[in-house]
Amino acid sequence: MTDLLKAEFYKLSRSRSFWGITLFSLLLGSVLLLDSIAITDGLVNASLFNTPLLYFLSIVFGSLFVGADFAEQTLHSFVSAGHKRSSVLFAKTAAYQAAGLLILGLPLVIHLVLGILTGNGSRIVLAQFFSDAALLFAALIAMGMLPLVCGFIFRDIGRTLGVPIVLYFIMIFLLNGDSARKTAVFLPMGQLRLLALNNLPVSKLILIGIDLLWTALLYAAAYGSFCHSDLD
Repeated sequence: MTDLLKAEFYKLSRSRSFWGITLFSLLLGSVLLLDSIAITDGLVNASLFNTPLLYFLSIVFGSLFVGADFAEQTLHSFVSAGHKRSSVLFAKTAAYQAAGLLILGLPLVIHLVLGILTGNGSRIVLAQFFSDAALLFAALIAMGMLPLVCGFIFRDIGRTLGVPIVLYFIMIFLLNGDSARKTAVFLPMGQLRLLALNNLPVSKLILIGIDLLWTALLYAAAYGSFCHSDLD
């Protein structure tokens, strides 16, 4: 397990596409602030409001990081070398989730620092900050599971990119519909919008529970697809 984790994180650290997408996420997130800062309270909430729009970058990286491994039979070689499929899945998930957290979280961290330095951030209440961070973390992890599970189900680059992108646009459409506030409760990316607008209709604990359920179900689907099927 340790060797697999080292291999995946080393590959991640050497990935030009990862660093390029992360930098682009920061640049795009900063540009989007021009539109969102007028409807939210402070730089952090404005940045948080835009996070769902940056989600497609995590999806793009998922097709490159997971789908490409099947195309190049990298994961096949791990299994052939005697590693358990469950261990391979866990190592891949850990590395991809770390990448997704950085891709979507770096703009938030930078804008939080800028907000503090410039005084253009909402007042930070420590207890609320930690509960918001817990919800943010749970939502980003749940969001990261969608590209991951598609990678392990479809095992190529095209569908690993295409299917989550289609679902992404469907979710964006739902979050702009007549029942957006009700729908947002059940969608991790929608929860981030509600959090940014300080408009949560239920407790954060319930929302975290929904995110954990999404994460568990999608991980189980990836496990079932990868661990109980033949590798081509």
